[in-house]
Amino acid sequence: MDAEVQVSSNMAKVPWARFAGVIAALAILFGAVAIGYSRRFHLGFGTAIGIYGCFLLLLSLALLPGTQAGRTLTGKVQTTWAFCALLCIPYMLYAWGTGDFRLAAVLRIASVACLPAILYRTIPPADGQRFSQSDLFVAVWMIAVVLGGWLRNVWRVPVNLDFMGRLLLIAVGASAWTFIRPVPGLHYRLQFTRRALKAATLNFLYFAAIAIPAGFLLGFTGWHPRWRGALQFGLEYLEIFLFIALLEEMFFRGFLQSLLSESFGSALKAQFLVSVLFGLFHILHAPFPNWRYVALASVAGWFYGEAYRRGGSLLASALTHATVDTVWRTWFSRT
Repeated sequence: MDAEVQVSSNMAKVPWARFAGVIAALAILFGAVAIGYSRRFHLGFGTAIGIYGCFLLLLSLALLPGTQAGRTLTGKVQTTWAFCALLCIPYMLYAWGTGDFRLAAVLRIASVACLPAILYRTIPPADGQRFSQSDLFVAVWMIAVVLGGWLRNVWRVPVNLDFMGRLLLIAVGASAWTFIRPVPGLHYRLQFTRRALKAATLNFLYFAAIAIPAGFLLGFTGWHPRWRGALQFGLEYLEIFLFIALLEEMFFRGFLQSLLSESFGSALKAQFLVSVLFGLFHILHAPFPNWRYVALASVAGWFYGEAYRRGGSLLASALTHATVDTVWRTWFSRT
């Protein structure tokens, strides 16, 4: 019996060891960027540690629910206030290192972290499979946070570190929709499978076949190559995946599309509506109203949704999204 308990304990530790290994690898990878950043802004050791430590904690909290290690916590992350306090810890490390502690910033972070959890506790969904009133409130709140710049200048040393806010939003959404209000179709699994990679590759190619000629015809894109080598391309791809694609795909595909598919009784109707909403989300890009961007983003949203459905994973749509953005910035963006 003791041997069986020991084996079970060792097996339980494996997912956490793997997760720690992934975070360590990312820490080393981004460490080179951080060193260059520290030299550029002449950061002291304590300041650099505070900022980088905050980044790594936020990154860990954002990725954890999508791993096997995170799934071992299902049913254990139940206390709303403990959950909110956990998401405030990275800022405290940042404030300790930089000396930039502000109560207003803490309250902003706490409101972003707490409100979804409070809403789901106060108005629990009657049917966890479908889009509910509380889901609507949470969706409106998260959109308001992004469009209203609610987290702008929270992390402001040495400059506005807006990627911290994006990681916080991923952590809030992933945790809320995994632990507090489980979304059955979220499919937040950071596991590379043949199915996900195939869906991501095919839907990128389908979208490119439409978007490249359409972009030229609309005057939205042009041939503006900025190739700086495979290493730089790979690093930019990773940054777009973590700071842009993962957040947007979790919200639009994993959250909205999956729940609306059940509410409508049609995956295609939900995919179409979410694609249009995704397109409209880009209307504020200059020059406002940017209808060309809306049109192309709506088409992109359809193929991201298709990758999500066909790949059976949020990873598939996020990979498609990151590939589109990285290729566009490298060869077709005017700015």
